[in-house]
Amino acid sequence: RHFKQRKLHHLQGRLVMVEIRGSDYPRNAVSEKCATSFKSILKKRIETDTTGDKTTNRLLEFLRCQVKADKTCKRMEKNYTLCHQSFMGTGSYNGRRNCGDELQQLYSCLKEESLQQQDA
Repeated sequence: RHFKQRKLHHLQGRLVMVEIRGSDYPRNAVSEKCATSFKSILKKRIETDTTGDKTTNRLLEFLRCQVKADKTCKRMEKNYTLCHQSFMGTGSYNGRRNCGDELQQLYSCLKEESLQQQDA
C-alpha cells in the first residue's frame, strides 16, 4: 500500500495543506500502549497545518506515544517540539504559521520505521 497523503504545493505564494489519514498508519505496527490514541485518529483526515487543532493534537499524542514505545524518530519529535514551542510563543516558526512540515516528517519517519520492521 502506498502512503495516501495529499500535499498541495504553493498556491498564491503560500504553502497549503498536507493531509494525513489515520487509517494509513499500519495497524499491526501500533504499540499496545498507543492503541487508544490510535483509535482516536483512525477514521480521521488530519490537516497537518492546523497546529493546536483538536484532531492534530490527537495525532501528535499518538505519534509521541509511538516514539516512546518504538524508541525511534526522536530527532523528528524534537524538531516538532521546537517548532511547536516557537509557534505557541511567537505565532511563527522559521517564517511559517504552523508546524505541518515537522508533523508530517514525524509521521513519515514512524511509518517508514514500522514498514522496515515488518520487512525484517
